[in-house]
Amino acid sequence: MVTARVHSIETMGLVDGPGIRVVVFMQGCKLRCAYCHNPDTWDQKGGFEISVEELIQKVKRYKIYFNHSGGGVTLSGGDPLLQPEFVIEFFKRCKEEGIHTTLDTSG
Repeated sequence: MVTARVHSIETMGLVDGPGIRVVVFMQGCKLRCAYCHNPDTWDQKGGFEISVEELIQKVKRYKIYFNHSGGGVTLSGGDPLLQPEFVIEFFKRCKEEGIHTTLDTSG
């Protein structure tokens, strides 16, 4: 079972990709940018642990909004690419469910 550390999950996001989105703020970032919007996501051990399937179930509850607005799910952070196995598996599951994905990374 693939899991990740997540800082928080925002529903009805409107600025992190097209349409109405669920924005998942992943935990962990190594850059420490001076004007970071989310410095509370830096610690890789913070937040809570969640599996791909648990997150898919949470995201699917908002699918009706995605379908009507052209939205989907955005992985942000922190830097999601510090947890690449989770990102790959989660995006595969989103594709299977017909959910649009966006990746917001510091790279």
